[in-house]
Amino acid sequence: MSLVISDVYGPADSVTGSPVDPRGAPSCDTADNLLVNCGFETGDFTGWVTQDVTGPFLPLTVAGPGSPGFGFFTSAPTEGVVSALHGFDGEGPGTIEIGQQLTLPSGAGSVLEFDYRGAWDIQTFAPPGALSRTFSVNIEPAGGGAALESIEILVAEGNTINLDTGPQTETIDLTDFAGQTVLINFVWDVPEFLTGPAFFELDNVSVVQGLPSSQPVPALDGVGLVLLAAILAAGSWLALRNKRKA
Repeated sequence: MSLVISDVYGPADSVTGSPVDPRGAPSCDTADNLLVNCGFETGDFTGWVTQDVTGPFLPLTVAGPGSPGFGFFTSAPTEGVVSALHGFDGEGPGTIEIGQQLTLPSGAGSVLEFDYRGAWDIQTFAPPGALSRTFSVNIEPAGGGAALESIEILVAEGNTINLDTGPQTETIDLTDFAGQTVLINFVWDVPEFLTGPAFFELDNVSVVQGLPSSQPVPALDGVGLVLLAAILAAGSWLALRNKRKA
């Protein structure tokens, strides 16, 4: 199955030869990001280790906006002009993988943040009882291997249709792996043989120290509000007492 791609490339950068984003979108390629080619703006998977499922519905690729049809969404890179795309289906069982090895700094914790979007039809062409497909992030030892931790991000339920999950952002705390060399591996599990078309987009991947850009300010519950009020009241009382002594 081919992907219909829009031509969104601007003129090549005179130094790197990479396409320049004509929209001027923010880049994840910053000094504090530990990953290289974080938005796939080289136009390929330079810096990443990849694996595709046998006989993929849509081969793992890097491209600009496009759609394989079937009513699925049109991909829209959230960083730069391209994103990683694949068909999330094939001659399974097998997996689709995109990973990168890096050494996390000691001390302050690090966070992984990325954008994704998915669609699937595991109903129209699938037999009853079709198995679900999953998207997970595996934290693996250097060189790969059994996951030290696996975080399930999305489940495409068998015998369901979802034409567009909409753009999603996910954040994963990597504090437990500080100081270690690990493989951050995005893994899509395809448990059966061609049970229906699907589409997936990954973009804007970063690993940085500290809180993620999307980290909300924790909300205080009832107990927290009472404690805060008590602290403020105590502070006011001490200030008043000191003023009277003066």
